[in-house]
Amino acid sequence: MEPVIVVGGGLSGLSAAHSVLEHGGKVILLDKKPALGGNSVKASSGINGAGTDSQTRLNINDTPKKFYDDTTKSAGQLARPNLITALTSNSAPAIDWLTKNFGVDLSLVSILGGHFTPRTHRGTGGAPGWAITSALMKKLALEEEKPEQRAKILKNAKVVKLLQDGDKVTGVEYEDGQGQKVKLEGPVVIATGGFGADFSPTGLIATHRPDLIQLPTVNGDHATGDGHVLITSLSSQSGVLIDMDQVQVHPTGFVDPAQPDAKTKFLAAEALRGVGGLLLKKDGSRFVNEMEKRDVVTAKMWEVIQSGQGPVRLVLGMQAATELKSHCDFYLSKGLMKKFANLQEVAEHMQVSLKDLQGTFISHESFASGQEKDPFGKTQFHNSDIKVEETFLVALITPVVHYTMGGVLVDEQAHVLDASGKPIPGMYASGEVIGGVHGKNRLGGSSLLEAVVFGRIAGENAAKSE
Repeated sequence: MEPVIVVGGGLSGLSAAHSVLEHGGKVILLDKKPALGGNSVKASSGINGAGTDSQTRLNINDTPKKFYDDTTKSAGQLARPNLITALTSNSAPAIDWLTKNFGVDLSLVSILGGHFTPRTHRGTGGAPGWAITSALMKKLALEEEKPEQRAKILKNAKVVKLLQDGDKVTGVEYEDGQGQKVKLEGPVVIATGGFGADFSPTGLIATHRPDLIQLPTVNGDHATGDGHVLITSLSSQSGVLIDMDQVQVHPTGFVDPAQPDAKTKFLAAEALRGVGGLLLKKDGSRFVNEMEKRDVVTAKMWEVIQSGQGPVRLVLGMQAATELKSHCDFYLSKGLMKKFANLQEVAEHMQVSLKDLQGTFISHESFASGQEKDPFGKTQFHNSDIKVEETFLVALITPVVHYTMGGVLVDEQAHVLDASGKPIPGMYASGEVIGGVHGKNRLGGSSLLEAVVFGRIAGENAAKSE
């Protein structure tokens, strides 16, 4: 029996690898970097699930249908019902799989922008991306050590070519750490991630979104669209790229005061706004519903910055900061957030009057209590009761290239499709490399979910394809 070859060691590739093993197959996982994890280990807000045990325990009434509706609305005119159904209907089983098979804590549930009910799961520890991905990495390393030798992990292994026999994909050719070329035979799952760090003059961002080439990114330097190139350069019946101009610019990347012009930024998790963080202009006033979808918040931030009313700051009161303590401690240790003893210190730092700044928080609290309607349409409020004498955390933020919604055309079974919509035999794809799942805007918490759901589907189908 030929092994399934999984290209990419982030959460989607790891999910595919474990799925292959669960369905009786053998697997070889390749990653071009010296360590696995990709961008998945950085994901900081959580993973979506509708109808989960954690939601039931917290009396949150949610269904896959509600999640489908929120995702469809977010995707806009580019919504693909078959892919959205696959994502949302498999969300609770994905959470269940992570908690039961890998012991991942996903007991906390929060609400992010564009969702109409809390469904973004994380644990009580650090960033959920790291918690989930590292659990799958550890278990795969243990599988590799077993005498059955059904799993093999190859690092520093860059796949340079897909092998074909007629239309069928039959394996890969990769370069090892010494520059030697090696061939492997078997069905292939491409899980190489997106192209959010491909800033080369002839790269995918330059080709599809030249307007974003000047922006910073929160992607690791590995996110250069390798899988996109491999799949579209097949000699016959090559794959197709869709929605490639749909690049998600996340509204909140930290500006590090020590390196304000750094091309690679740290992401300020959307969860910071979910727990009650406010976005303020230079003068200390709000300008947007902080819980709006990412594309809307980013557009409003551009307006503020381009009209000379920046920089934009993210400000958290004590209650909000305590709720995300592990995140905030990390950001503080990196110098990305600054702690102030009280609101007077924040006002002095921002060079605005305490009265004006306090007015922003008093107004926000009156919107939260329902006394007045928020002029920006905010209806989800959290930790809005701010005391002038409490501690505040403040960060400078800027929009950053975050996630590439476009990618390889697949069906709901994770088969890679050709231009006529036919599956290419022996060829599967999952995670950020695939296109069309999110349409024109991805909801927070759906990237880790896409990685797990489509990784599991791809691994199962590849294992059964022999």
